Amino acid sequence: MGLENKKKFLTNFCYYGILLTCAVLALKFGWEYLTPFVIAFIVTFCLKPIVNAVNVHFKIKRNVAAIFCVSLFYILTGALITFIGLQLILFVRNMFFVLPDYYNQEIAPAVSDLLYRLQQFVVTVDPGITATVEDYVISVMANLGEWVSSFSMTMLAKISSGIASVPGLFIKTLITIIATFFMSVDYYDITFFVAKQLNTRQISLLYDAENYAKTALLQYIRSYALILSITFAEIALGLWILGVKRPFIIAMLIAVFDILPAVGTGGIIIPWGIIAIALGDFFLGIGLLALYLIVTVVRNTLEPKIVGEQVGLHPVATLMAMFLGSKIMGIVGLFGFPIALVILTKLNDSGKIKLFN
Repeated sequence: MGLENKKKFLTNFCYYGILLTCAVLALKFGWEYLTPFVIAFIVTFCLKPIVNAVNVHFKIKRNVAAIFCVSLFYILTGALITFIGLQLILFVRNMFFVLPDYYNQEIAPAVSDLLYRLQQFVVTVDPGITATVEDYVISVMANLGEWVSSFSMTMLAKISSGIASVPGLFIKTLITIIATFFMSVDYYDITFFVAKQLNTRQISLLYDAENYAKTALLQYIRSYALILSITFAEIALGLWILGVKRPFIIAMLIAVFDILPAVGTGGIIIPWGIIAIALGDFFLGIGLLALYLIVTVVRNTLEPKIVGEQVGLHPVATLMAMFLGSKIMGIVGLFGFPIALVILTKLNDSGKIKLFN
């Protein structure tokens, strides 16, 4: 590599590095304020074909078709989210509300019986440590009771805090809905205004990016449908082997939670397994924990490969994009960063931009 090529490489590296740093900082610190408008644009973009079809098929004005489609979308989405959210909140709240009583009535006697058996076994082996074992058993039971009570109160406080944040979430949701109506009704006016600020090359670049985004999004949905199917099959088979009733329904619910990084299968299977062990059902408890380990290993191994192959990225690049995205923007970044990387890669491969060879 000649001196001029080295200078050119360093110049491009610094230039794009600064742009990337600025973009990451803007997303990280400005995402909270941009979220309603970004979501509104994404919804508008996804509903555009439907709005156009309603406009042409029913021969009504496009603004009327846009208002109808957006209203129907948010009514159905709101009803679904409200139903699922209320059921989930009530279930979690009731579970942690009754956890101390359940501990006193079910878990504590089972753990006490287990520790008593362990104590009797140790005493038969070495009678000289009877007092030490008794003190240890008393300490374990006291600490376990305090932990259960503290954990229950902590979770209830978090739920109450989450409920207290509902007004702020309601305002953001309202802004998102209003912005979606305006963007959908005036979609072509907005895009025409943006296009007037750009030159021909930039317009062509945006048009290609839009097409690549559509393709990547469809491929992304297809890849995660495959991942969820694999997770569902693993969990259903594992629960069936463990003798759990209605394994397929339970597996379907757990597989849906598996898509969420903050919850995942561990948010359900791990507590279930621990409680089963505490109640003395070692076969079920250890089996559930082993099932979680298998699902996690398979998911983390296959996810970058499946997503990468579907969208056309190397598994390492996909994994890096997913990791950085989840750290910077949470679940939105988990899905958005790989799609953005696909768009940049396609634009680079087509010669529209020059990022790498």
